[in-house]
Amino acid sequence: MTASYTDYGTQFARIYDDIFPRTQITTEETSWLANHIPTGAAHILELGVGTGRVALPLWDALIRRGDQPTFVGVDVSTEMLEQLATLDPHDHIERVHADIAIDDLGENAYDTILCLCATISMLTEPAAQQAAFHSAAKALRPGGRLIVETHNADVVQALNPAGAGVYAVPYPGGKRILVTFSELQGTTWKVEHCWIDNGSATFATEQSRVTTSGELDAYAAATGLTKLSHTAGLNGATRDTNSPTICATYQKDTQ
Repeated sequence: MTASYTDYGTQFARIYDDIFPRTQITTEETSWLANHIPTGAAHILELGVGTGRVALPLWDALIRRGDQPTFVGVDVSTEMLEQLATLDPHDHIERVHADIAIDDLGENAYDTILCLCATISMLTEPAAQQAAFHSAAKALRPGGRLIVETHNADVVQALNPAGAGVYAVPYPGGKRILVTFSELQGTTWKVEHCWIDNGSATFATEQSRVTTSGELDAYAAATGLTKLSHTAGLNGATRDTNSPTICATYQKDTQ
């Protein structure tokens, strides 16, 4: 079976917050993201919001700052959005079911747009990635910022010597472990997971496109966005070859 971003939620929604614990999002990371969001009543859009792993703690950080943001989360997966609804009973995040590679995201509507956790790389065709950048640039207000996080291509290559790798990562909480079979062919990265949780096993497959920072910059330039920075992850740290993810920040012209 070839995994598609459109069925990612079908496979991962039930185990997503187990594999990627919400506690991994740090105060340092939400503070760094908040620094890219205007104070007051900013309009924010997250592409691939998932279960709200980033959106909900970021919302909390903005409220603590004294803001009254409007926060919209888009996802192609109804299963992910249902999980977000359960975790966000007060509807702080407006949930929108849409495909970021196809659907219109609005025009001059948002101060900050986030595309995190390698969402852009789940679009496995360059044309689809470029389309998402075009939609995001159109949806940004003048002076608005787009923040895109994805895998560090150097690290992905190192994880797959000779084009493949097998990994087992134990988790706290009893007999819990994630076994991953990884295969890299060119820019196509296919990963098959077996999540074992105290006697039960869940299998899920994902396929992504290893996307370089140079490609992100080219997509942004084609839409008229200006590069502001490349950093490691979501905390503004200096990027190096060992950074698991890279984060690129772009800005729309003020005119």
